[in-house]
Amino acid sequence: MRILVSGGSGMVGNDLISTLAYDGHQIVQLVRRTPNPDAQIAEFGWNLEHGAFDSRMLGTIDAVIHLGGVSIAGGRWSADRKLLIRESRVRSTRLLSQALAGLPSPPKVLIVASAVGYYGNRGEEPLTEDSPSGEGFLADTAMRWESAADVAREAGIRVVHARFGLIISRHGGLLARVRIPFQTALGGKLGSGRQWWPWVSLPDVINGLSYLIENEELSGPVNFTAPTPVRNEEFTRLMSKTLSRPAWFQVPTPIIKMVFGEMGKETMLSSQRVFPEKLRAAGFEWLYEDLGNALYQELIAARSDRWGNKS
Repeated sequence: MRILVSGGSGMVGNDLISTLAYDGHQIVQLVRRTPNPDAQIAEFGWNLEHGAFDSRMLGTIDAVIHLGGVSIAGGRWSADRKLLIRESRVRSTRLLSQALAGLPSPPKVLIVASAVGYYGNRGEEPLTEDSPSGEGFLADTAMRWESAADVAREAGIRVVHARFGLIISRHGGLLARVRIPFQTALGGKLGSGRQWWPWVSLPDVINGLSYLIENEELSGPVNFTAPTPVRNEEFTRLMSKTLSRPAWFQVPTPIIKMVFGEMGKETMLSSQRVFPEKLRAAGFEWLYEDLGNALYQELIAARSDRWGNKS
């Protein structure tokens, strides 16, 4: 297959492109800088600010995976930061969808990254792809993000919204933010620790995206989480066990809200007990259903991945 990937320089994109190329696919990477004609992976430029994307130059594309969007973490959300978070997702998805819909031979499938933030803070409620959206900035952003692909869906393209949970990887994401505090015995549970965290290993994300390309029965929202969500207090216990460090500290809810504001409330304290019903029903097999095993693999084991790299 000839597969177009945007957001290929991120944590997910890097591993995804390597995996797809290893599996024999021809990859074209969308980049916002000037394309490098000598790059090992073919590059095609687009300009989100000016809405410039001449998709006619792409040629035939069989599948598209769109991973664009600035990070939601990194501190308090100002009005400008919230606008950037939202627009980097919505505008890029709309532009790409419009361009693909206008092709003489559109791709068979468009996979767009989304997030479990769609569900908002739901306490103990079990959440599947059939659950309605929640409330809050992230829920509203996810709804707009997914709706931005409607033009591609209306053009007959199979559209899948991969709602990512908390991705477990030593290369970035959640572990990059909490690893040092736990290694220095400053880790601990956040707030009450009773909030559910829907996690997923990076290898399962990569395998799941490949699975979506091949399985035509999967469309619409698909939860990308392990089938075993854990509470924050259990995540804390397993991090402490994996790193052999105590985790005595607890960050009270008022402190999180005071320091991080809305970002802390929605990303650290929200409870989302999410289950990947569509992937499970389709027969997808997870490499990591146990969080302890996933943490050990990422934080301790000298993992040799499928391309022979060690870290």
